Amino acid sequence: MQDIKGPTVEQIESSPATIMEAPAKNLDGTVQLVSDQGVILIPTPSADPRDPLNIPLWQKLVILGTTCLYSTMGLTAVSGLGGILGEFIPTYAAQGKTYADISNLMTFPSLFMGIGNMISMPLALAVGRRPVFLGSCVIQVVSLILCATNQGYAWHFAARCILGLAAGQSEALCPLMISEVFFLHERARYQQFFSSIQTIISGTLIILTSYIASTVGWRAWYYLFAGFSGLVLLLATFFVPETKYVRPLAAYEGMGADKDGNETIPVRSDVENPKQAQQFMTIHDERVLDTVNYLPRTLASDMALFVNEADWSEAISCVKHQCQLFFFPDVFWVFSMNGIFLGVNIAMGLTYGNILGEAYHWAHQYISIAMSGQIVVAFVCIPMLGYGSDFIVKFMARRKGGIHEPEHRLLTLITPLLLGILFSVIYGQAAAHPEKYHWMAIVITINGYFFTFIGANTAGITYLLDAYPTRGASCLVMICAMRGVISFALSYGTVSLYSKHGYDGAFGLFGGITAAFGALGVFVYFTGKRIRRFVSPWTQVENTAKATMG
Repeated sequence: MQDIKGPTVEQIESSPATIMEAPAKNLDGTVQLVSDQGVILIPTPSADPRDPLNIPLWQKLVILGTTCLYSTMGLTAVSGLGGILGEFIPTYAAQGKTYADISNLMTFPSLFMGIGNMISMPLALAVGRRPVFLGSCVIQVVSLILCATNQGYAWHFAARCILGLAAGQSEALCPLMISEVFFLHERARYQQFFSSIQTIISGTLIILTSYIASTVGWRAWYYLFAGFSGLVLLLATFFVPETKYVRPLAAYEGMGADKDGNETIPVRSDVENPKQAQQFMTIHDERVLDTVNYLPRTLASDMALFVNEADWSEAISCVKHQCQLFFFPDVFWVFSMNGIFLGVNIAMGLTYGNILGEAYHWAHQYISIAMSGQIVVAFVCIPMLGYGSDFIVKFMARRKGGIHEPEHRLLTLITPLLLGILFSVIYGQAAAHPEKYHWMAIVITINGYFFTFIGANTAGITYLLDAYPTRGASCLVMICAMRGVISFALSYGTVSLYSKHGYDGAFGLFGGITAAFGALGVFVYFTGKRIRRFVSPWTQVENTAKATMG
């Protein structure tokens, strides 16, 4: 590779393409991903050894594994309580609590997860990802210990709501950190690894939950998660560095096409800082780090709590951007779709136990085994939704002269959506007419619809991160917070819905809703580029030398 040292000051001042002369600019997500030299690295990495994109692969995988383990412990402790909820009924009923009150131990922490996202993400943008992540690890450990030592319903309820605040980071902050250490062309596979590993571990733990509680008690169940969360805190302290890094807007464009797609613009790093100036890079280029003008990456630098100077304007901007993104048609479609699919998935989770137990005469201790199919789904998702998505975007980019359109990420939704429609309808029919169906109809459909939700989650996240690279954090918060609200409302009304219209009517309706969002997806696929250009004035980057992920 050519010498990466920057141009002289005179060259910078005379160059018409320099960053410091560039006005505020719109970035609509269309970039050149493939050139005749290979796949282009987007964002363009700098020569700084402390750039998160320059972290060695083994450490990136440790970051992935640590954030995944953190997410698994938090989410399983929040959602896995259903398997042992019966343990609390006699005690809390004696305190005057109804079944609805006891069910709130599961529903309200899920709501607080969304609130946690809305609080933590602006903080992470302002002060950095690492301090917020470590703080969340501490809160998660403490809240789990409080759950294990609770002496009554109010204590337990409050501790679980605090747990929800911490566990919420698994849905927005953790995916953001992962996206900041990997490139666009490998984004889907590692996001899917994150999701699948989390599903495999949590699925195993949920299956074992009833056995753990019955043998060593529910307090030991909480202590188990507290212990693993403590391990996560230890790993994060030493091996999860700050992933926030200030980049120029050009770094997010790679080899950017003009607005009409007619010509390409070579990408440079921040030429306002001569140390960063360089041409675009491909996966085949040698990555030479500048250890003369930059400090080396060390264990001490990785363990630093505050790496970047606090910028509270980013926190304010994040809140503003969330309000703006709510009205973007494609963003609205993504979070609504995720919310509906998660709500249907929760509705199945709330009803399958009674259906298998009463209609199909399963023994109580075996009912949770029906969810073991999610482990199989997690393995299937890695090649289909992870590597498959990355393969599709590179394949489509080569067909379009190297140009990547974020809408290509949505092609992986076709199979999950079609299966989701089918699975929802069959689940309702099998629940309403057990004399006509085998119990496998329930087991296959409940795990199959989980595949639909995971497909919508992976495609939605990668699509929005590609489409709005300078609004990544706000997009993730919108997906997680709004889908939490929508799924809460949908699942909350499930009981009354199937009580009035039967399982076949309720889940037939859910199948129709799934089909409707699939049809809207076709609309977004063909009009997404025009939507992105239309809303681009509201995603404008004022300072092209400092484009953030807010």
